[in-house]
Amino acid sequence: MANYRRDVFLVAGGAIAHTFGPVTSPMYLKELRVHVSAAPTTSENFTLTLRSVDGAEHDLVIYKIDLSAASTTDIFNTDFGMLLLPGDELAVSYINTDGRTIGVQLIFS
Repeated sequence: MANYRRDVFLVAGGAIAHTFGPVTSPMYLKELRVHVSAAPTTSENFTLTLRSVDGAEHDLVIYKIDLSAASTTDIFNTDFGMLLLPGDELAVSYINTDGRTIGVQLIFS
């Protein structure tokens, strides 16, 4: 697969407060991949948020899931196809009270 880009990070036991960007040239968010070492038991949302170059009034949550609700350990979402403009950022957040190890990949084209 040519011309793809990815942002990969791992959090071992702590909170996720990760920002990708700001984007320097237009690109599309294609996939979100997440693996959690064990299903969380504390109700908390894993959230992916667009921080718009146009200001906070244009920010939006593009993906949110309570990982404990369905004992979620894996996410593979290809439903994005979202254009990111220069200056946009993506913020990934999760409190992670249960202290799980979490690997996250954001795939772009």
